[in-house]
This record gives sequence, C-alpha cells and structure tokens, in this order.
Amino acid sequence: MTVDARTRDRCPRITEAGLSMLRALREHPDAPRYNHVTGDRLHEEDLPALEAFRAAIADARGARAPGPPPPAVLRRVAEWRVRVPIFQRLLAGIADLARDWERVPTTSRADLALAPWDFVPDDAALDRMVIYRTAGTTGHPITVPHHPLAIRCYEPLVEEALARHGVAADFRAGEVACFLVGAQIRTYTYAAVLTAWQEAGFAKLNLRQTEWPREGSQARYFADLAPRLLTGDPISFGELLRQGLPARPRALVSTSVAMSPALKRRLAERYRAPVIDWYSLVETGPVGYACAAGDGYHVLPPDLHVEALRPDGAACAPGERGEITLTGGRNPFAPMVRYRTGDYGRIDHAPCACGDAMPRLLELEGRVPVLFRAADGTPVSTVDLSRLLREHPLLVHEFVQRADRSCELTCRPLPGALVDPARIAADLRRALGAVELAVEIDPVLGERVEGKVLPYQSELQLLED
Repeated sequence: MTVDARTRDRCPRITEAGLSMLRALREHPDAPRYNHVTGDRLHEEDLPALEAFRAAIADARGARAPGPPPPAVLRRVAEWRVRVPIFQRLLAGIADLARDWERVPTTSRADLALAPWDFVPDDAALDRMVIYRTAGTTGHPITVPHHPLAIRCYEPLVEEALARHGVAADFRAGEVACFLVGAQIRTYTYAAVLTAWQEAGFAKLNLRQTEWPREGSQARYFADLAPRLLTGDPISFGELLRQGLPARPRALVSTSVAMSPALKRRLAERYRAPVIDWYSLVETGPVGYACAAGDGYHVLPPDLHVEALRPDGAACAPGERGEITLTGGRNPFAPMVRYRTGDYGRIDHAPCACGDAMPRLLELEGRVPVLFRAADGTPVSTVDLSRLLREHPLLVHEFVQRADRSCELTCRPLPGALVDPARIAADLRRALGAVELAVEIDPVLGERVEGKVLPYQSELQLLED
C-alpha cells in the first residue's frame, strides 16, 4: 500500500508494517470513533540523538549532591544565556553559574504564559515546532512550543521506569505497545504507531460507551489488540476496573501522582502487573517515576536538575519541603532554568533501597500548598489530610474549607467499593477537630472535560495571603 503524503508528513519513517498496524487499530470492527489524526513526526536524522539520549539514561544517571546542577547541565545553561532572550536578561549579572547558582532568578508558568517566544533561542530553526497545550489543572491553560524529537524521548524514559520495576520494554512490530485510556465527556482520540518502538501500535481511547459502536466493543477491542502497556489517570483506571476490561499488560503507568493506594492495589491485583506512578509536565516532559521500593519518586531524566526552593528562591534545607524547581530538559524551544513547577515536596539525596541512585521527590503534591485550619486555628497540611483519606477506598476527591472554617468533602469511591461518610468525617476530625464538616458521595465526580479534579481548595488562603 502506498503511503499518502499526509500520513508520511505525520509519520515520516512509517513502513508497510506500520500501515498494517494503523489499519488494525482503525479498522477493527469494534474500533472506537476516532476523532483525531496524528503521528510521531520522528525523522531518520533524529535517530542518533535519540539513541544518544537512551545511552545517557544508562550512563549519566547516578548519585547527585545538593547545590548547583551537574557540569553537563551547567554547560547548557551557559549556552542558553547567550541564545535565549529571557536568559540573556535574567543571567546578565551572574558571573559564575556554579558559584552563584542561588542568585540565579527563578522562572515560572507566568513567564511562559505571557511570552513563550522569550524561551525560544534566537537561532532556532522553527520548521518542526509543534504546540502543546497544558490541561490547566492548577491554573489557566498555557501553550508550550515543543519539538517532536524531545517528545519521542518519552519512549526511552518509559523503558527506564519499566526496567526499574522489572518489566522488559522490548516492543515489537505487529503488536500494540500502549493504550492511553481516558474516561471523559470529550477528548481527542486517535491511533498511531511509534517508530521508536519498531512501529508498535498506540491508541488514545475514551472508555465512555458513547465513543464505541456497540455494547461490548471496548472489551472485544482490548482483548483482540492486547496492549502491553496501559497508561491513564486514576479516573480512567477506575473506569477500566468498573467495565472489567480484559487486558494482560506488563505494567500500568499512572499519569497522575494523586492515585490512592487502594486503587493501586486493586489495579495490581486485577491485572497482575506493577502500577507505576509517573510525574510529568507538558513544559518539561517526564520528571520522575515511583520508586520500586515504594519510597517517593526518583528523578528520571539525566539532563534534568531538580531543586526544592523557598519562596525567596533559596534552596531548602535537607528534609525541608519546598517548591519543585527544574533546570534543563531537552525541549529546544522551551529550555528551563530554575522553572518553578507549582508542585511541592521534599528532595532526598540519600541512597535508596531500590538501587536507583538518583534523588527522590518525597511527599510530592501536584499543586500549590493550600492553607487549612483546625477548629482551634492550628494549621493543617494537605499531607496530613491525604494520609487520612488514603485509608478509604476513594478514586478521587475534592476537599474545600470555607472562610468560616467549615469543610466540605466530595468523593468518588472506587468501582464497587462501599464507603462510610460518617467514618470518613470522623477520621478527618482527627486532624481538623470539631469543625462543621459535610461529606458527600458523588459517583461521577471528575466526569467532565479533561476529567480534572482539584483535590484541595481553601477560602482561607485568600483571607490570609
């Protein structure tokens, strides 16, 4: 079959084997109603750089000390200060990057939102730029300029995370590598092949019945295509369990760090495969994966330097919680220097029992810290509330504290699980005291566009800022 020009543009390295896989995904009698077309846009000349990055993952990951970035990252920052408009300005007064690292100004989502062109190097060739849009979970959505090669570096990073959990990532032609599952009112869905993985198949799916031709289509499609990897967010994985979809994946990768231990256990038992939490941002790509020993998230890419900072830009003391801040990455159209993510946690550089020497992110919270008060006025952290809520079989939740300190919890149980609102309220009062507290069960919480839920919100934040 001849490759048409549009398919070749979207997937320049596609072969007859890849076309056959696309047909299998798109023309299966139970295939969903795909509403989008895309491709990996990986060129033959990209392969040496991709293989070099794969080798760097094996060779350049290792123990790191607190302080300035490693020499390889510092060299790149030195290049950006000459070529990138925003860093030409911000780094003008920094004589020695290593010595004066804590004086380097931070950047943020606001900088990228207001002037994304400021992050693009003056001499960059723009012909392969693609635009990604963030979901806006913790703020207004923004557009991020990106490069197909940088995006395809996800594949080697997935391989490393899988290997750390004892899973081989030897994807082959003629098989489906991954289903990215969603459970949303509206989202893009498409089929593609990943030429970095021997043209193995990939599909982004919406599990809602309205997207499929007939009752039972989802189950037959999963059974016949047999994806070796499943990715998605907790709501999508909850729907996967509810529908009882047949699959034998080698692993499940969660794209959200908010997955409850109860859901993780259910998924691992149902599919007899490891469930790996994954911390990633559109702006920077993958940042970390869940430690195989269950102790935080190891920094994944070797070209990324991670810090925890105080509000004034000073580095946190060992064990102190601060804002996760990133330097480096491989996106040529949006290099990052001390980029504040809006996420918070602690960084541990000590050796880990799992054998991965890269630093770990502990108590990672994918949101700005929220101020809560107990009935007696003492502060209560989201970490404290999360520890209490994890004792219940919840899929997702929204907890809100009003200006008068009254609280409301809306929660969605795991499929088939029974929860006791009175018991949840009693557990929360262990941290909050005798506050007015309402607990509501909502079996469809999160079933809106993009399926995003803000776990914690507080009106006290506005009053006390």
